[in-house]
Amino acid sequence: MQEYIIHIDFLDRLGLGYEIFEIFKNHSINLIGTEAEQNQGMIIKFQCGDKAKFNQLINQLGQVRGIISVKLQDQMPYEQREYELRTILNSIDEGIIAFNNHAEITHINELAGQILHLSRQEAIGKKNDDFYRMGLPIMEILKTGHSYSLKEVKVKSNKKVLHFLSSGMPITNDNGQVIGAVVTIKDYRQVEEIISKVDQKRYLTAFDDIIHQSAKMRKIVDTARMVAKGCSTVLLRGESGTGKELFAKAMHLESDRSNGQFIAINCAALPDTLLESELFGYEDGAFTGAAKGGKKGLFEQADGGTLFLDEIGEISPQLQVRLLRVLQENAVRRISGSSEIPVDVRVIAATHCNLEEMIEKGEFREDLYYRLNVIPLMIPSLRERPEDVPLIAVYLIRKICAKLKKAEMRLSKDGVEFLMLQPWPGNVRQLENTLERVINMVDIKELRPAHFYACTDLALSQGNVNTEEELQIKIALGEECPTLKEMVSEVEKQILIRVLKNHPSSRKAGKVLGVSNTTILNKINAFGIMGK
Repeated sequence: MQEYIIHIDFLDRLGLGYEIFEIFKNHSINLIGTEAEQNQGMIIKFQCGDKAKFNQLINQLGQVRGIISVKLQDQMPYEQREYELRTILNSIDEGIIAFNNHAEITHINELAGQILHLSRQEAIGKKNDDFYRMGLPIMEILKTGHSYSLKEVKVKSNKKVLHFLSSGMPITNDNGQVIGAVVTIKDYRQVEEIISKVDQKRYLTAFDDIIHQSAKMRKIVDTARMVAKGCSTVLLRGESGTGKELFAKAMHLESDRSNGQFIAINCAALPDTLLESELFGYEDGAFTGAAKGGKKGLFEQADGGTLFLDEIGEISPQLQVRLLRVLQENAVRRISGSSEIPVDVRVIAATHCNLEEMIEKGEFREDLYYRLNVIPLMIPSLRERPEDVPLIAVYLIRKICAKLKKAEMRLSKDGVEFLMLQPWPGNVRQLENTLERVINMVDIKELRPAHFYACTDLALSQGNVNTEEELQIKIALGEECPTLKEMVSEVEKQILIRVLKNHPSSRKAGKVLGVSNTTILNKINAFGIMGK
């Protein structure tokens, strides 16, 4: 039997509907469904096995008084609405399940079926039993109208582990009566991926977060911001601790790839074999201990994003060859793989090494150098931009005090000058470590040069302290170890004795140590030192 759907357009009159259905009855035609649309006529779905009978039916309907036209159409209106609803539900990136007031599934989208390992045919009409065992309160929603939010579910079903987050809410009619419920579910792997992307962006650095006021740094930031929009390879040069990774993160965030992954790897931190498998991935069974099914390398994982290769000067000649090929072909071959996998990755490399010297010694490939050095950016050291030190130090002090849960400290004027005079061979990293050490060791509001001299290996510059020999203070750290306060007091006492030896007055000693005359006198009395 063939199914037909006809649309009857008519001018309404009393008894018209009765006459239409009498014609169907007289032809012994099985009606499947009817639907009336306001001002749009009537749609009827029916079965008819005889083409001649169908034509006879249409002719007879056309002769009924008031009927304007009879036309075939593809779907019933309710079928069209159902198709539109299913399309909408399937376009949503969450699993959606609707229940009627008998706790039977009436709608389920494709994603929910994938998460629950259920086909639509298996799910429709299914009772709440399985969801009850999962701990989802469907019946409670139907009885009380109370919703729930972000309930984690992890159960084993048909030898498969289902792990998802679920929320549910009631469906009510115009009178406020609960007539069903709708549940949303999100696969936990999808949740973790979203969290990962959010966390990654949270920890990325924007150019506005790079603290500077010097002309040198301003120039390099402006250049980096300009080239960030492109896709060319960038080579960041500079001493260790100058912030090369900060620049790489900022360039990714400013680029058209900011929605993609930013993946960083320190090439000097891994042995060659491990670094190779991390960068390029491997196929199933590539080596003993390889993960089943193989593994994507970082180039594949960063597809559509940015890969930051720190300490690029440390990679072996063998890896240099493989890296060169990836940069040339924009494709990667996994270890033990036989096919090339296309990748769209922007590479930002960084090094503190002198690559030019390494090329002369045969330690670094010249062709790879030119592939990496498309856009070279030289990050200046901290000693080349001392005017940035005060701003950076203030930011770091605030950050360290918050981390250590200590009252916020500040730098004295001579403390600022002292830090600006230091060579900082470890750059910003060394400055941060120095500040954290001092903030741990002292409990004062203002940091002065003497505190850095007492707690670190920094030297007071420009002859502030004239010492003939290195000051060494031995403190027993056994079971009866003195308190931190006692140790700091002993250090202060020894420094004060040494300074008073060369500057025998409280006023001169105060000037050297950057504190007031009164502070020196108080400490002389507290430590029992004979001074002037």
